[in-house]
Amino acid sequence: MIKNILIMNTGTGWGGLEAWFYKTAAALQKRNYNIFILAQSDSEFYNKSIEQGFNVTGIEHIGDGTFLNPFRIHFLVNYLKNNSIDAMFLAQSSHFKYGSIAGKIAGTEKIIYRRAIAKPIKNKFYNRLFLKYFITDFMSISKITRDMNLKDIPEGVLDKSKQKLVYKGVKKDNFLNPELKSDIRREYKIKDNELILVNIGRLCRQKAQQYLIEALPKIIKKHQNFKVLFVGKLGGKENEYLERAKELEIEDKIIFTGFRNDIPSILKQADFMVHTAIYEGGSPWVILEAMMAGLPIVSTEAITIPEFVQDGVNGYIAENKNPDDIAAKVIKMIENKERAKLGQESAKIAADKYTFKKMIDNIEEKIFEQKLN
Repeated sequence: MIKNILIMNTGTGWGGLEAWFYKTAAALQKRNYNIFILAQSDSEFYNKSIEQGFNVTGIEHIGDGTFLNPFRIHFLVNYLKNNSIDAMFLAQSSHFKYGSIAGKIAGTEKIIYRRAIAKPIKNKFYNRLFLKYFITDFMSISKITRDMNLKDIPEGVLDKSKQKLVYKGVKKDNFLNPELKSDIRREYKIKDNELILVNIGRLCRQKAQQYLIEALPKIIKKHQNFKVLFVGKLGGKENEYLERAKELEIEDKIIFTGFRNDIPSILKQADFMVHTAIYEGGSPWVILEAMMAGLPIVSTEAITIPEFVQDGVNGYIAENKNPDDIAAKVIKMIENKERAKLGQESAKIAADKYTFKKMIDNIEEKIFEQKLN
C-alpha cells in the first residue's frame, strides 16, 4: 500500500508546477500520506513545504547531466531506501532521467512521470529505455498533451497500461459561490449596461493580449457597451498595449488591473472570458477556473484548448494570432441571446471532470491503485 510519497522539484521560482505540487501534496497529506520533499534550499517551494509540515530536505539543482553523476544517484538511492519511499513524482525532463534511474535501483514501487507541457519527448535511446523499463506510470494532464508528448516515441515503447490521464482540478467551492471581495463595476467605474469581458494572465508574449487589443476596433463597430479587464501581473507590456490602444482610439475600453488575489470574485462578476494565448502547455488554470465559475469562453485554439473549450458548446474557438477571427467570435458571443446556457455548460463540464477532489481521487485510483469508497 502506498504510504510515503516523494516529490522532487529544484526550480527556484513559483509557477504552475510548484503550485500543483504543493496543493496536491497538501491534499494527499490530509488523506494520511506521508509527504517527502526534495527541493533547492531557500526556494519558495522549499520554504512553503516546511511551513506545511512536509518532510523537507534541501538538494542541489538537478540538471540535464545529473543522471550521469554516480554520487548524485547514490545519494538518491539511499534517500529512497532510508525513507521507505513507495511513490515518487517526477515532472521536469532532467528529474525524470535522474529519478527514474535511482527509483529503479532502489526498487521504488511507483515511479511517476507527470508531463504538463505539450511538446514531444525526444526520441533518444535513454528516454526510450526509461519509459519502457523504469517508470511505472506516465501521467498526462490532457489527451492532446499526451499525444504530443509521445509523437516521436516509437509505438510499443510506452505500454498503454502505463499511460494515465489525470486532469488538473479546481476547488469547486472557491468558484461556484465565491465571496465578492470587491464591486468591480464600482471600483473601475463600469456602467450597469456595459458587459465585462475578462482576460486573465500575466502580460507576456505567450498570453498575447495584443491580438485582443487589435480586435477591439472591429468589435466596437458593432457594439460599444463593454469593457475589457486585463487581469494579471504587469511587466512592462501594458505600456506597449496602452500605446497601441491610443493609436487605435480604444483606450477607454480597456482596464489593466495588475495582479489580483480575488480571481473567483472577478470571474463571478464578468460576463465572459476572452483568452488569446498563442500556446498552452496543458490545461490552463484560468480556463478551468472560468469554466467552474460558469463563464462562457472565447479562446484561441492554442494547441490544447479545444479539449476544454468546445466550440458552440461552452464557448467559441478563434484562430491563433487572428484579430479578425477573435473579433468575430467575441461579437458572436455578445450577440448570443442564450450566452448564459454556454456558461451553464461550462460549469457542468467542469463539475463533472475538473474538480480538485476528482483529481486527487484519480491519483489514488489510477496511479496508486487504491480502491476508494
